Amino acid sequence: MKSIREPGGPAPLAELRDADAPRAAEVREAQGWTFAVRATERDSFTEYHLTGTVERAGRAIDELLAHAAAVMAERGIQTIQEKFYGNRTARTDVLRRRETAYRREELDFGVPVTWIEGAPLVETEFAGFQIWGITPRDARMGVTTVTSPAAGSGRLWTGRGFRLLHLAAVRGTQPDGALAAGPAAQADRMFTNAGAALKSLGFEYRQVSRTWIYLARLLEWYGDFNRVRTAHYQRVGFSAAGALPFPASTGIQGRSGDDECIMDLLALQSDSPDRAAALPIRRSPRQDSSFSYGSAFSRGMALAIEGRRTVHVSGTASIDAAGASVHVGDAELQSLETLLCIAAILEEQGGSLENITSATLFCKTTAALEAWNRVTRLLRVPAFPKVCMFADVCRPDLLVEMEAVATI
Repeated sequence: MKSIREPGGPAPLAELRDADAPRAAEVREAQGWTFAVRATERDSFTEYHLTGTVERAGRAIDELLAHAAAVMAERGIQTIQEKFYGNRTARTDVLRRRETAYRREELDFGVPVTWIEGAPLVETEFAGFQIWGITPRDARMGVTTVTSPAAGSGRLWTGRGFRLLHLAAVRGTQPDGALAAGPAAQADRMFTNAGAALKSLGFEYRQVSRTWIYLARLLEWYGDFNRVRTAHYQRVGFSAAGALPFPASTGIQGRSGDDECIMDLLALQSDSPDRAAALPIRRSPRQDSSFSYGSAFSRGMALAIEGRRTVHVSGTASIDAAGASVHVGDAELQSLETLLCIAAILEEQGGSLENITSATLFCKTTAALEAWNRVTRLLRVPAFPKVCMFADVCRPDLLVEMEAVATI
């Protein structure tokens, strides 16, 4: 049993499973905050998903960030992706507190962060964070910060025979740095900038395996957004049934400053499929291809590296195999259908809801969140780390959506 020291307290944080278990699970609950760790062992690295959530403001935020920084420092975790969720009024203060915590542990506070603006589902301006990273056991492996003129900073993981790139908060700016005029124009520039950044860093857009797209006014122009995305993907060669599958994706309401849209993306470049491969999940037993109703994304993407899979499940809601919204007006049944759809994807990959290492739950209303909680409690759905936010889902009649990452 391995333990983690806790800043400001003598009690250890103990692993709930042995270090050689497929997925070590840790949870630390304190007054006003919760911190969860999911660790998966590979031959040359350990993969980590860290989730922190806050129930109240003030000192709880400092304690949570201090604890997260201590865990990252002790484990030698090199981060690939950091996402923070909260109101824009909290952004400067929370990121300042993050810097303080990281400086204390001599961590790199310059690692790019994607801040998603939205109302937390608890009475605080900051909901929490998700951090994905690795601890390498091979001196030739590591994660570094890279920059491009078109998209700013990202993180590049160089592994055994592969490179994985995460670009954070790609914006719809013109060459002069100003935002393009109007939502569709910003979306067009966002995809253009992503392509330019990938090229400058030695990648191709066809190597993109996962995107996270946040639209400030989702329901007002989601159709226009889909048309812009589809046009870009047609030029790249992505298709619903061809050799080059659509990336997995989440398209959800989320704000970032005055932007109409921003995007995180993940791209994988591999010397051989035996070393690392992005395996598309075009459809699932409960849902057909999303392109049948105009959305160009795959249901998920499995990153197969060193004999294990990290499965990125796209944003999933209560939509049936024909592409229709189901259980309209019933948040409990929509919650159940969402869970069943995600579970069906994971089951085909050889796992279950118990394999989820990180998730984001988007609820349209407080009543929808309460319904979700009732369903998961009554059915005893396995507990998994998640951040919860208020957000519009891609259709007016949908009340909940969830994205997830699972290691199998």
